[in-house]
Amino acid sequence: MKQILNIKPLDIVPFSKGFIVVIADGHDSQGNLKISFLSYDISSNKLAHSTKSVYLLNKFGSNFNIISEQISDFISCAVGIFPNKRIHLVYPTGEMGTFDSDGTLLWTGDLIYHDSPVRSIAVDDKFIWCTVPEHNSIIRYSPLSKKVDFRIGGENSKVLKRPMSVLKIDDALFVCNKDSNNISKISLDNFVVNVYKAFEEPVLRYLTIQGYEVVVLSSGIYIL
Repeated sequence: MKQILNIKPLDIVPFSKGFIVVIADGHDSQGNLKISFLSYDISSNKLAHSTKSVYLLNKFGSNFNIISEQISDFISCAVGIFPNKRIHLVYPTGEMGTFDSDGTLLWTGDLIYHDSPVRSIAVDDKFIWCTVPEHNSIIRYSPLSKKVDFRIGGENSKVLKRPMSVLKIDDALFVCNKDSNNISKISLDNFVVNVYKAFEEPVLRYLTIQGYEVVVLSSGIYIL
């Protein structure tokens, strides 16, 4: 396991050669937080400065300017893009938004499950999966019917413990758990939950890029 950055990023987004991170970079004279964008090229093992536009393009797609102008916070939201290019955003507060392929806002609302907000997003056919950290669960939500139709985990779950993010790869979900220090793998064929990888500290994000596995732990960003 190789550490790339020894800080916890505000956001991390994959791109063709690696990933782009948003990091805190001090405060301005008014006390507002300043941010910087860095890109990491996996094949060349190089870290370089990037730009806001490159970050937004890889996060929201070609209509990033239209979308980013309509939202007050483009960093803390998770993004799911459907095959028809419709874009869904989820904030850690449970606030959600749906944009058409041209960047037009179609719907906004809140997804609260048992009085707790959801976070993260993974597109699965016509559904999205989100985590519910306070309930040690992930849920499947239909943007069409605006309903939750399935839940995995629960208050007494021993594997899903404060899940922070979810990623779909082929026919499986990979869930990063902050309190059980592991990545869970859930088969979408039978919904069996297993520990995929275990660590000695909280796991916040998991990505696969060019065959490499990248994780965000509480101590920084690593390539496995």
